Amino acid sequence: MPTDLQAARVQCKVDVKAVGDILLSPEQRRVRERVADVLEKEELWDLSVRPHLNQIQQLYRSLQLCKRILQLRTQYQWTPAEYHEVIRKSDDNLPISLHETAFIPMVLSQGTDEQQQKWLSKCRRLEYVGCYAQTELAHGSNVQGLITTATWDGVNGRDEFIIDSGGVEGTKWWIGGAGVLANFALVQAILRVPDRTTGEMKSLGPHLFVVPIRDLETHLPLPGVQVGDQGPKAYGGFAATDNGYINFDKVRIPRENMLMRFAKLDKDGVYTPAKHDKLSYGSMVALRAGIPKQMGWVVGKAVTTAIRYCIARRQFNLTGNETAEETQVIHYASVKHRLFPILALSYAYILSGQKCLEMYSQLLDRLLKLGDVGMLAEMHSLSTALKVSSTSDGCRSLEEARKAMGGHGFSWMSGVGGWFANMTATQTYEGENYVIAQQTARGLLKHLNGLRESGADYKLPESSEYLRRIFSGSGKKPVSHSADTTPQRFWRNPDNLVKILEARAAYLIGRLAIAVATEKEKQWTDFSFSTFAIARAHAELYIVKQFFSAIAVPGVPKALKKLALLHGLATVVAGLSDLLEAEEITASEAREVREVYNWLVEQELSVPEVVGLTDAFGFRDWEIGLLGNSEGRVYERMWDEVRWKERDERKRELVRRWEGATWEGMREEAMKVLRYWREADEGQKAKL
Repeated sequence: MPTDLQAARVQCKVDVKAVGDILLSPEQRRVRERVADVLEKEELWDLSVRPHLNQIQQLYRSLQLCKRILQLRTQYQWTPAEYHEVIRKSDDNLPISLHETAFIPMVLSQGTDEQQQKWLSKCRRLEYVGCYAQTELAHGSNVQGLITTATWDGVNGRDEFIIDSGGVEGTKWWIGGAGVLANFALVQAILRVPDRTTGEMKSLGPHLFVVPIRDLETHLPLPGVQVGDQGPKAYGGFAATDNGYINFDKVRIPRENMLMRFAKLDKDGVYTPAKHDKLSYGSMVALRAGIPKQMGWVVGKAVTTAIRYCIARRQFNLTGNETAEETQVIHYASVKHRLFPILALSYAYILSGQKCLEMYSQLLDRLLKLGDVGMLAEMHSLSTALKVSSTSDGCRSLEEARKAMGGHGFSWMSGVGGWFANMTATQTYEGENYVIAQQTARGLLKHLNGLRESGADYKLPESSEYLRRIFSGSGKKPVSHSADTTPQRFWRNPDNLVKILEARAAYLIGRLAIAVATEKEKQWTDFSFSTFAIARAHAELYIVKQFFSAIAVPGVPKALKKLALLHGLATVVAGLSDLLEAEEITASEAREVREVYNWLVEQELSVPEVVGLTDAFGFRDWEIGLLGNSEGRVYERMWDEVRWKERDERKRELVRRWEGATWEGMREEAMKVLRYWREADEGQKAKL
């Protein structure tokens, strides 16, 4: 007998492949499927083992995952795209994750051709594994205030930097990869050089330096370096990541270890600044640009699990027929209102996040080939706003998906606990959201000043074109009802929703501009709470526009159009207080948009359509929560799972594998990763 989920799938008329083709390009899908085919047969990727391991055991497992990835890369001759997909599919951030997403990209974007030639080949073989060391024990978002210094020493023929933490507070902290595996650190430090006139040291701001931290043969800390793992994190998150500390006590490195594609220091101590003072943003942009899409996929896993579970779950009989089955939980309005908008949100962040990554790719290409920084300010401002919005919305959505599953949502079998534990940190890493939101607001205020001074001739980036309405004299109302337009037709028009959201974002930034100009007694930080709302409004407008743009092509399934409309309406409804305050809509219009939104959630978007939209993600069962298995056999799977100690010898053996894990043995496990290619080369030579 088919399950409720299988029955809903039979009723589904959605072209799942057509929807999936909008989420993933054919090449992305090919890469994803090829990798998934391999990993689902690998016992190390059995995620059901993970909840039964402590922190040390999880780190052991993650190091073994790193080595196994290298073995599989050799065996299957994976392309770079396939290799990076494997790391993403490992669900946890691994000790090599930031090496691949931060260390290598920064050497590529900030290092000279000679520096890249020197380091990158061994970085890609994982003989050199780097971490990105910016955050300090006493400093996070304020990069200009870092305590760690890099002082140039050219005395008596020396040509070196002295890297020094300046005490405990300058200790690098939260450094992913540093705790156990990394043998190099890319250190953000304040460059200090002697003034050529006075001889006194002067600070030239933060720069990047490649600093060895562990011996390449013994993997022990180098002289002057204290490095180690900083211990468990909140909610048990990032258990597979060796976040660590690094303290430098007058560590000397060659001058050539400063990344010098843009800013340079020659052997005589002559400093040449970068042509653009914001070029260092490239490193932060690289990390922030990938967060929205990543969050979209993780939220997609959670909402897929929750929707499938709520289809299987039955509670109470609402028909009045005592012999009838209980009602599927998914049909309750309170469940639809929680889960359907989350499904729309996941699509919205995947699509807008993909656009953000494409913009970053264009920026990097122009930066490296032409030295063109024209896109940098916009990329920095927009990626910051998207990071603020996606991480705030995403973490809230993960928790809501968990609660929608009731008591079982609290079980590890839902999967949501682990995803939330790992993703909640995104709200604070790469910049705490309330702090970095000010950067987007500053950028928008700069554009307003440009418009005020230059008028229509001022060139705005596409994401900020709505700012022109502040000076256009077009009046408050961005749209209006006409005699032949019903509320249903009016609020189902994407153009109207976009104009409303443009008005909202323009109102918020305009209000801030007035406050900054008139409230002279206040400091900029007094407006930091307002800037958070501005960054969100700016991002939400962009996200809605990108979602509508993605479906504005022939052949898009009707269900996906409904989902895009749902996201647009949800965004407007969430912003009603701003719109009413700005007098952009009336109270009656607010009621109308809410009624249309309720109709779409409760009546228009069907459960079979939602099943098709979750199937379009293409998740394998091992990638999502057990409660969301593709067959919909929830209770049988849960019953089998809790009896693994008695019935599953394979799983018992897997758990036993890590029972003897110790901190003392961690160095040996790390060396197995770092020496993999060396030993493979030696083995190949022996055969010859």
